[in-house]
Amino acid sequence: MIKILITSLFISYSALGNFVEIPKLYTRAEMKRLSKIEFNQILNEAKAALPLKKDYPDQKAGEVAVIHHEWKDAGAALHEIAQIIKVNKLHSANGLEFLKKCAKNKEVRTEFAAICLTHYSVFYKVHRKVKINKKEFPQEVVNLSSFITD
Repeated sequence: MIKILITSLFISYSALGNFVEIPKLYTRAEMKRLSKIEFNQILNEAKAALPLKKDYPDQKAGEVAVIHHEWKDAGAALHEIAQIIKVNKLHSANGLEFLKKCAKNKEVRTEFAAICLTHYSVFYKVHRKVKINKKEFPQEVVNLSSFITD
């Protein structure tokens, strides 16, 4: 009986372990040393991870909300980009351009476009001491992002 219980626990733990990825966490020193090629790879991976509206249509009224497992990768990638451009000024322009395009991209789910806009606008407020022109971005993205940035 004990062997069955231990085997069941081991199999359950192993199965669940396959769903959990440990993302690469960069130290500040590593962020400062990132090459342009490495940073572009991070941007490409983030772009590929962004959930698109066509792949994840809005739920109908009354449906139970679902948060898709793969969305965590997109959120982590966007946060990683925001941290890198804060630490490594050599990548700021490229990272900000990525975040701006993401925020303007009407194919990206609104929630993720709003995360991009939030990171973009916070960088400008903190580091450049200016506000962005919100009229450049889709209104639904601005509305969702403004909960955090205003």
